[in-house]
Amino acid sequence: MHMESIFILKLILSFIIGSVWVTLTTIAAEKYGSKIGGVIAGLPSTILVSLFFIGWTQSTQAVVEATTLVPLIGGVICLFLVAYLFLAPKINFWLSLLGATFIWFIFSLGVYFTSFRNFGLSFVIYLVLALVSFIIVERYLNISSIKNKKVKYTFSMIIFRGLIAGTIISIAVLLAKLSGPVLGGVFSMFPAGFISTILVIHFQHGKEFSFPIMKVTILSGISVVSFGLFARYTYVPLGLWYGTLVSLLLACIVGYLMHLIVKEKMK
Repeated sequence: MHMESIFILKLILSFIIGSVWVTLTTIAAEKYGSKIGGVIAGLPSTILVSLFFIGWTQSTQAVVEATTLVPLIGGVICLFLVAYLFLAPKINFWLSLLGATFIWFIFSLGVYFTSFRNFGLSFVIYLVLALVSFIIVERYLNISSIKNKKVKYTFSMIIFRGLIAGTIISIAVLLAKLSGPVLGGVFSMFPAGFISTILVIHFQHGKEFSFPIMKVTILSGISVVSFGLFARYTYVPLGLWYGTLVSLLLACIVGYLMHLIVKEKMK
């Protein structure tokens, strides 16, 4: 089979598998309730499938390059969440979500088009942005956490969420092929899961209910960034499959530990 045909097949598979993976984690998160569901919902989904297919369509070394800006873009996601939480109580819901998404694009592409490629400093900046963002939301935006609330996903919303994730994943894989792994890594961090969750909550309970949930995701997102960190150092020595499994396991442990640390400290 011609090389281009093989790549197109893998691109289609990235869309299908990405959609199915995100759909299954969404269903599991709803079925098992807030505690276990919170851990499942925090699993690295879009980035996991994106990096796997970047590695499959190119090489494990391409995955290393793709993760270069992952932590910093994780910090940009924190800015996305703060922007949404700041704007949504003040203006129209759609404008606030569009404005926050626009901020993600501006900062993410701005970072990409600079010469900044320092992974270690990128990770430090992420930690600072995550902490500062959480403090702003916790202390200054006065958003209180809620307990024992459950989000009900309808069939149409589950499919919608899967299609968004599958589209973003296939775009990330395509961009990694056409423009290099770093840009693919940037788009693997597009907040598709957060946006779809905000939409689901908005249609069911109103935008106010999404505020405390998005506050928690500022810190729970560390499992996603951690996956990028572990993938950077496991894909080359362990290979594609074992690198993915080990990175996922370690990222889940990080996410669960963060869940235990912060669940009693939020107001």
